[in-house]
Amino acid sequence: MTSLDYAAVAVFLIFWLGLEQGLVWLGRRRPNITSDMEAVREAWMRQLLRRNLLLVDAQIVGHTINSASFFGSANLIVIVGIGGAVFSASDVAAGVEIHASKPLLLLVPLVRGLFDFIWSVRQLNYFLAAMASSPHPDQSERWPTWAPALAAMLSRALSSFSAGVRNYYFAAAAALWMLGPLALMVGAVAAAGFLIWRQCYSATAQRIHELAPLVPRDMDVAGAADAGKS
Repeated sequence: MTSLDYAAVAVFLIFWLGLEQGLVWLGRRRPNITSDMEAVREAWMRQLLRRNLLLVDAQIVGHTINSASFFGSANLIVIVGIGGAVFSASDVAAGVEIHASKPLLLLVPLVRGLFDFIWSVRQLNYFLAAMASSPHPDQSERWPTWAPALAAMLSRALSSFSAGVRNYYFAAAAALWMLGPLALMVGAVAAAGFLIWRQCYSATAQRIHELAPLVPRDMDVAGAADAGKS
């Protein structure tokens, strides 16, 4: 490996590991999908607490669990395939083994993504248990504390899911190292830039930002209690 290779790996690690904090920092300064969806999810939890039957809500969360499980399984298959190719390199010439670090870098974000997907599934299962134990519609005095707590649990689980998906972009950037260190640098910068654009500046981000102020921000506890008794 040359000094340019080491510099390229450093750039990759900075953008890959720093993106999460960068999105948090940027989110404090301009609207983004994460902050706007937190408001939408809290409104969902307020509506959820008003319902006697939570079947539809459980199905929505179950679909997300299936999605996270699918991504995790796909990650594992790719990891096994790449790992097998890397560790079978002991049978080839020593000159080729020098490049084993390149597919290994590709494995790193995939492994981290696998952990994120597994943790997301676990958190979603915890959320389902909390949702099932939520107050009955007649206990409306408990809603103001339960709705934000449920929304926070769900947001953390989905944040782990999103982190797992973002690792795919950096795995693709790591694969560009096969083309040279400059390609790795460009790939890392492009992956981070695209993810920031998608999160803060895309048309979807704009539409969600327009929707977020429309959701109710408080709970009409008295009115909801009367509705629950009717």
